[in-house]
Amino acid sequence: MRYINQRDYPDMLYVTRADPENPRHERGKTTTIKTSGCGLCAAIMVADRLLPAYEFELEDAIALSYETKANLAAGTSYKAFAPAFAEKMGLQLEATKNIEDLRRCLRTGGAAVLLVGGDREGHVGLFTHGGHYMTAISEEADGRFAILDPSYYVGKYEEEGREGKVEVRNGVIALCDGDTLEEETKEKATPYYLFWRK
Repeated sequence: MRYINQRDYPDMLYVTRADPENPRHERGKTTTIKTSGCGLCAAIMVADRLLPAYEFELEDAIALSYETKANLAAGTSYKAFAPAFAEKMGLQLEATKNIEDLRRCLRTGGAAVLLVGGDREGHVGLFTHGGHYMTAISEEADGRFAILDPSYYVGKYEEEGREGKVEVRNGVIALCDGDTLEEETKEKATPYYLFWRK
């Protein structure tokens, strides 16, 4: 199992907010994998989970994001990136809001990229204070989801408002229950990107 943490790449350039038609964005904002690469890291972990012999690295993910214009806004748009990633890797893709579809994916040997939200009125974001992509690799016997969080750091889930909601196993696997995950994804139109080997 490969785990990749975006925080380890503060100097790897990943240009985002590159949409020249959107005045809200600084054109071609200079960002890095550390600041904006969670979606790319999540894809690499999916690739490793499903196709361990296939080499798909950050440079490949960045190039694919640029090619598909998934970098036009902040971070990575999975609406643009996910279909191209699935095609490149020879994977089956399903995008959904239904957590039962996520369970089905993981129970049948798939892996998923999750899009979670952040802080909102009366709620502290569990995984992020903004928006964030992560990789779900399995469902535990007790129904909790095993998640690889590409921005994990020691103490992240002990912050005020987050304590007691996540168990960290083996230093990198975040375990949380379905109700908690649904709360973190409910404001996203398409929070679950499901991938399987064809």
